[in-house]
Amino acid sequence: MADKTRGKSRRRSDVARKFIALGRLEGNLPADWSFKGFLVGLVLVVLTTAVLMDYQFQTFTDYQLGDIADRTVEASQGFTVEDREATAAKLAEALAAVPVVFSYDVRVNHLLATEIRTDFLEARRIIAENRETPVIPEETDLPTEAPKTLKSEIEEQLPRFAYKNTIDICLKHEFSQELEDQLVALLVQSMKSPGVVFNREALLRHQGRQIILHHEITGEREALEDWLSLRDLGQAKDLLRQEEYQLTLVGGQEKMELIDFLDRLIAPNTSFDPQRTQELEQAAMEEVAPVLIQIRRGRTIVRAGDEITEANLSQLKALEAVRDPGRSFDRMVGIFLIVGFFFFALYAYFQLHLVGKHESRSDFLLVALVLLTNLVLTRAVIFLSEFIAGSARRGELQDPIHFYFFAPVVLGAVLTLLLVGLNLSLYCSVINAVFVGIVTGEMNMIIYTLAGSLAAIYTLRQYRERSALIRAGMTIAGVNVIIILALQLFSGGSFQAAPITVRMSAGIASGISVPMLTSLLLPTLESLFGLTTDIRLLELSNLNSPILRRMALEAPGTYHHSISVGTLAEAGASAIDANTLLIRVGAYYHDIGKLKHPEYYVENQIFMANKHESLSPAMSSLILASHVKDGLAMAAEIKLGQKVAALIPQHHGTRVMTYFYQKAKDAAAEKNREVSEEEFRYPGPKPQSKEAAILMIGDQVEAASRTLQEPTPGQIRGLIRRITQATIQDGQLDECDITLNELGRVAKAFERVLTGMYHHRIEYPGFEFNKRKVEASRTENQSIQ
Repeated sequence: MADKTRGKSRRRSDVARKFIALGRLEGNLPADWSFKGFLVGLVLVVLTTAVLMDYQFQTFTDYQLGDIADRTVEASQGFTVEDREATAAKLAEALAAVPVVFSYDVRVNHLLATEIRTDFLEARRIIAENRETPVIPEETDLPTEAPKTLKSEIEEQLPRFAYKNTIDICLKHEFSQELEDQLVALLVQSMKSPGVVFNREALLRHQGRQIILHHEITGEREALEDWLSLRDLGQAKDLLRQEEYQLTLVGGQEKMELIDFLDRLIAPNTSFDPQRTQELEQAAMEEVAPVLIQIRRGRTIVRAGDEITEANLSQLKALEAVRDPGRSFDRMVGIFLIVGFFFFALYAYFQLHLVGKHESRSDFLLVALVLLTNLVLTRAVIFLSEFIAGSARRGELQDPIHFYFFAPVVLGAVLTLLLVGLNLSLYCSVINAVFVGIVTGEMNMIIYTLAGSLAAIYTLRQYRERSALIRAGMTIAGVNVIIILALQLFSGGSFQAAPITVRMSAGIASGISVPMLTSLLLPTLESLFGLTTDIRLLELSNLNSPILRRMALEAPGTYHHSISVGTLAEAGASAIDANTLLIRVGAYYHDIGKLKHPEYYVENQIFMANKHESLSPAMSSLILASHVKDGLAMAAEIKLGQKVAALIPQHHGTRVMTYFYQKAKDAAAEKNREVSEEEFRYPGPKPQSKEAAILMIGDQVEAASRTLQEPTPGQIRGLIRRITQATIQDGQLDECDITLNELGRVAKAFERVLTGMYHHRIEYPGFEFNKRKVEASRTENQSIQ
């Protein structure tokens, strides 16, 4: 018998669980969901990638510079192209700032000085050799009386000195060391740093640029503040004549002839260094970034009949490179990986944070569908924007970005908030903003989408009335306008009247369209996924609904009990920040199963006998437990919604029907038989949420409070405490996340509400109701006796 009753209990539990899953999309999914789930996810990723891709195909004519365009070409997508003229100007500017390098080789000075000293040394040797021979007597005056053979020998050995009378002048001084020193000093002085260039043209070619003097010997470099400090050959010779006073051994015509001699020896020792200059120029050019132009989608590159310029040609080639099939395939793979990552992260979020609260796979499909719907609507607005921009006559309105702001990009965040919850809507807002940025190709649209989504979430976080959607739409419109102005200020663009007016109007229209689209799509998604939103809960809370009106007529006791439980449970939920709207609606419908046999429940047995007096305790328990199954069936029939329907079995949990269990035990004791407690338990499941736990305790407290003879605050407090403790000890709250601290706050809220319900009133003068009640009772007892 015990096994049979346990089997019945398990069957009732299985039935209850099936009804809980009723209306869920995943309820009909097969057990091998892991593989099929992967396929579904893959399909979602592919579909989203397909929406994000750009499918505009273009054929390109091989234009040459100077050709006439045979058709108008517009940018099918945004891209960047180098402005060659601006880049060239920037390079020229950078090169103009690069100094030129001249190399100064002091070895030229040393070489000339060495050659003069060597020649003087050789001349003195020749003179000395000739003095040792009788050719030149010691008393002979060399300049005037030197033998021709000596002069010829010097000219032959020292051809450099065979200029005018240079040899005669030097022989007059016998090529003395002092004359040698003076001539070398004059020559070196005229060729001193920064040196001598060949001619002035070598300097004029680099006029306006700074000059760096590179010392070949030391490797040091110095910047010449005055490029005129470099001398050409003419200036070096002028300097030689300016310094002729240093030649003190000779004078007059002899000095002039020696100066002319040195004049012929001056040679360039500084020259332009192209290799080192090119190295500096190359380094400067590498630091110059090319000037890029951002070509937005829809911009006209060339119009039919226009001549192809260099700028047109470069832009057409850049567009052709962007539209290359290989580039499109790479873009598709990139988008696929991005979408796959975000969808995987979304699914992982469901698995980690929503276990036991939602059917994660079904909700994942829901959110993915919402995101996809949002993208499809955005893609449609982009298509219309490009069409409108292409038809615009005013040049400032030919950029389609002005019309992108019409897109209802906030719709995804609003639907996710209403269908799934606050936390997930924040997460999905980020994903939606990224997707919108990809499909539009605009960073501004990411900021625009994210700001509007956050504003919508903040406005709708406590949705308790129908006008909240309208307020949310107005808030989104206002935030859109502010963000559009902020983006315009941030970009530094000018405030042209027409574009900024179009953008602000688009932002307002986008905000207003979100509530309308939400009202249109929400019922469809609710029905498809079996969800119960706050909007649906508001509809169910209407006491004039057909099922509640029927309960008020056919089961008035149950109806008033449900209303009272709703008041109690709502107060308890408010005390711990639970979903007050859900628990109030759940309380209204938690006993709708009693409508099938209302006469079997004591609260409805008015002016009739108790039908359970003629039934066995086991049969009575089956009748009482059946109202759970009947309630779930009616919930599915009237499309009550999973959230509310789940409270029907959970508000009883697996509690024992104590009255009939005790009655069965008393009857069995007379026959020495045992009674299984499991036979008298409700099928369950136990409460899975805080709302279900509050409803379970509130249902018991409301029913038990009606048995109090003197409902004082102390008795009410004790009743609530005993029921709460008994529920905890029975393990009914083991599967929900409510804490003892929260139960204490719920108990205080119950006490406050019940004390208000059972408040005392003063007696009305002339109406002694209590005295009449006592007299009527005595009369009834006497008649019975």
